[in-house]
Amino acid sequence: MHYTAATLLPVLLTLLTPTTARLHLNNKRATTLSEPIRGVNLGGWLVTEQWITPSVYDSSSANDEWHLCNEFGKEKCAERLDGHWSSFYTRSDLQDIRAAGLNAVRIPIGYWAVDLEDYEPYVSGQYPYLIRAIQWASSLGLSVLIDLHGAPGSQNGQDNSGLIGPVDFTSNTTNAERSLNVLQNLTAEFSQGMYNGTVIGIELLNEPRLNSGNFTMLDLQDFYAEGAETIQNATVDTAVNVSIHDAFWGPNYWVNYNPTNTGASQPASDLLLDTHQYYAFEPLNNLLHSQILDSVCNISQLLKRPGSGIPSTFVGEWSLETGAPPRAWSSSQDQGDDQTRRTWFRLLAEAQMVAYTPDGPGQASVGWYFWAWKTEYDIDTWSYRRGLSDGWIPADASNTSTYAFPVLENGCVDTTYNYTAPRNPGRSGGGRMSASWILLGAGLIVVHML
Repeated sequence: MHYTAATLLPVLLTLLTPTTARLHLNNKRATTLSEPIRGVNLGGWLVTEQWITPSVYDSSSANDEWHLCNEFGKEKCAERLDGHWSSFYTRSDLQDIRAAGLNAVRIPIGYWAVDLEDYEPYVSGQYPYLIRAIQWASSLGLSVLIDLHGAPGSQNGQDNSGLIGPVDFTSNTTNAERSLNVLQNLTAEFSQGMYNGTVIGIELLNEPRLNSGNFTMLDLQDFYAEGAETIQNATVDTAVNVSIHDAFWGPNYWVNYNPTNTGASQPASDLLLDTHQYYAFEPLNNLLHSQILDSVCNISQLLKRPGSGIPSTFVGEWSLETGAPPRAWSSSQDQGDDQTRRTWFRLLAEAQMVAYTPDGPGQASVGWYFWAWKTEYDIDTWSYRRGLSDGWIPADASNTSTYAFPVLENGCVDTTYNYTAPRNPGRSGGGRMSASWILLGAGLIVVHML
């Protein structure tokens, strides 16, 4: 299947008028960022995850999208998912994102939105919603990073790839070829001039899980080289940056990396490196609060060291969860209105927002994307908008005067500063909920917000 704006025109909204350009564009050179990325992931939307939107998985025993559609059958699954795609993210969500001082969104998508074989239980139909979201983003002044979240065979064996199980991405050459076809399709579409340079990058593969057997670093770098060439060759009008995930090897591993030049002495200029910083998963799930803050400061100093040779790097996923993987209805820390808990959330949020934002020239750091803007039950540690409404995330991410903690000369927040969250949540400038924040999905009510 090959979708384009032209073939999907009957189901798309009229292309919206663009705002003033946010990026410096130069013919077919890759876009360069004119300001730090302060963004959120539109997680659980075009690639579903049961813990983010449990109602999508109602009447099913499935824990991933492959098995959901396999259990429902294509017709029922298409009906269920189309209802989700059309309602979970709307223009009003992007307006709220922009109003929060954010300037970017990262949109995960699975290969099956573009390249779907008959034997696979997945259903397609996501592409029109992706196009519409990018049009909305363009009109609102938001940049977009498209992320290939799920690849054929699964690149990590986790639900976020669409299929829980073995990592079979490299089990045959067809999986890589199909992935390259998806990257070619996305590039050919979204590098067109009518999108006004809104898409600043395409991520080749999300969170690949390497092992010593069938998926090695050499395999990954071979794919990155082919993916980079595919994006470069598929460019139509405005080139997009090639984005790669660090495979949890850390930014330092990728010093002077150029996917198409193994002998490079500096990183590729059109390359963005994605690193994910989580404290909810092993081996960083049992740290003390002080150790977490030290770790955040350490990654800040690494990415802000001028002349490091590390490629331009963004933190593509981070959250406020510590100690435990996500659950659908609440975090391990969601125990009602606890002032100490909210004080900690505010400190952890600002520590990461400051740490992952560049503050000078010559730095590898280019910004961040929180995971995620929302979940169906607005889990406290995973929902940016919940943090806004309850006051543990600053009301305006782009305005540091709305932050509670001062910043030290080393570029990290002063963790010794005497701050205590207000007694009542939502009174520290967290932003006001709209009705759409309370009524979610199929009429579900978020009780803890009422």
